Amino acid sequence: MSFGKKIKQLRLQQGLTQAQVAKTLGYESSSYVSDVEIGKFIPAPEKLEGLARALGATKQEMNDLLLEAKLESLGLDDPAFTMMFKEIPHMTTEEKQSVIRAYEAVIRARGQKRRHEKSDTSGGGDLS
Repeated sequence: MSFGKKIKQLRLQQGLTQAQVAKTLGYESSSYVSDVEIGKFIPAPEKLEGLARALGATKQEMNDLLLEAKLESLGLDDPAFTMMFKEIPHMTTEEKQSVIRAYEAVIRARGQKRRHEKSDTSGGGDLS
């Protein structure tokens, strides 16, 4: 789900109209909120903070929505990935290095699997 759709969902959960949110942000019309919700743009960080307050969310919750939307746009919609990426800023250097080593092991294993599959399909078998 796009960031804009997540914002709209949050607004509706709070029982707010676009006009109410826009007014809280200091806008006379709801076009700014509408543009965010349809994905025309993602608000600048200072506007994102105001949007969070207008929607009854914390700055961190808003950043989490943004991260989730970015990950989903990359095809990473598994909740475990989202949780891991949210946790990275709080990890120690050692923990981050462990995540990197695990990733590198997966990449090596994938390469070995591909090399093995290529050798199986290269026709090197003896028919005698």
